[in-house]
Amino acid sequence: MFSDDILLRDWKIRVEGKEKALIETLKNFESVEAIKIDVLSIYENESTVAAELKIIINNKEELYVIDVITINSEGKISSIKAFIGRGDK
Repeated sequence: MFSDDILLRDWKIRVEGKEKALIETLKNFESVEAIKIDVLSIYENESTVAAELKIIINNKEELYVIDVITINSEGKISSIKAFIGRGDK
C-alpha cells in the first residue's frame, strides 16, 4: 500500500522511500510483546485520512497519537505523519 516515495515521519524519526518506511514500521512491531490500537475518531476527504489513536504497548504504556495519512492518485499511501498527544486524565 506504500508508494515508492513515501514519507514516514513522527516525533522520533523521518524516513523517505518504501524500503526505509517498511523497515521502520517493522521495528515498531518487533520491539514490543503486544500492541493494541484503538481508533478514537477518524476524519477523511478525497486524499487524506486523519485518525486519533490510543495505542497500548505491552498492556501498560499508553500513547495518544494523531496519524495524518495522504493517498496519491494511484491509491497508494504517499505519507504518514504522526503527532503525539496526551490522554484526558
